[in-house]
Amino acid sequence: MCVRCFGVKMQRITNPVAKPVPKTGYYIDKEKIKEEHAKNESHIPQKQGFLTNAKVYAHKLTNDVVTYFPKGFQGSKNSDFYEYLSMGIVPNLIGSFMLIYTSCGANKFFNAQDSASASKGAKMMGMGVVLFALGKWLHSKISNFGVKKSTDINLEQKYINKNAELPENGEKQGIVREQKPGVYDSVTFFRDDLLAYDGELNHGSRYYYKDKIAKKAGIDKPLNSPDQEINKRIRGVKARTTALQNIGKYIVAATCVALGSQEAFGEINFRSLKSIKNSFKKGFKQFLGEGKDRSFIHKHAGKALLGLSVVSTLLSWLIPVIAFKQKPDTLKTQLDPNKETEVC
Repeated sequence: MCVRCFGVKMQRITNPVAKPVPKTGYYIDKEKIKEEHAKNESHIPQKQGFLTNAKVYAHKLTNDVVTYFPKGFQGSKNSDFYEYLSMGIVPNLIGSFMLIYTSCGANKFFNAQDSASASKGAKMMGMGVVLFALGKWLHSKISNFGVKKSTDINLEQKYINKNAELPENGEKQGIVREQKPGVYDSVTFFRDDLLAYDGELNHGSRYYYKDKIAKKAGIDKPLNSPDQEINKRIRGVKARTTALQNIGKYIVAATCVALGSQEAFGEINFRSLKSIKNSFKKGFKQFLGEGKDRSFIHKHAGKALLGLSVVSTLLSWLIPVIAFKQKPDTLKTQLDPNKETEVC
């Protein structure tokens, strides 16, 4: 019997194809939220590291010259403490340039022998300036790296601050500028709010960072409310590390300046890698007191400075970490992971 005779239309049955989950309606487009948040709100960038820090430094230097200094001289009501701290880069660069220039700027007025002597001094001064900055930078980097590996507190972590300025000079609406400070720049008021939101948005838990830090501190069980105990430890690490670095980095810098003042660097040719290598090799030997006709001080001063530099760098890492990992040993300060606050 023909089915069509009864007015029934046959259809081909196929397996249904799964449709993609819609990003509207009851579903939340999390990627869209992340995009809008990064565009309009203060946030912690996901990429952190050497390249990020280099971009931050370049951003500060550019804005120092183009924005921050002009605003300050004009008495802008929008000049703030972040800009004040950032402007320290320019005087340092100008001072470094002037130290080098004063050693060789008048060379053209000297005779050949005096000019050669002045050029030698300028090269030694230049190496001293470069090594001074490099020493301070390396000391902080090594110390912060050790602290991060031991505590999971990244003292170099940056965030992008959306700074809405007040209207001025006839503007109807203030400008929103980007600033790039550190999450832990302030000991007392570090950006705990941004850490919590970033943890919730990008890692599924507002306590993502705190739980990692707690684990490094030897707290095995998850804390119901880790803010109280972990924030206290974060502040302790930041305060101790900053204090020790403020001392240690100048010991390291003095060591680097002493290295740069060795006679070997007076003959360096910056256009030749071989010359640079040989100058460093010879200069380091001179710094350690090798060679004839060296006094007792010259023979041992370099070694002492180098030893102090190593010790100060290690202490700026170890002392904060030791205090961070110290466990409470009295009933009053013992930590109960099953309660939201400490036992009192």
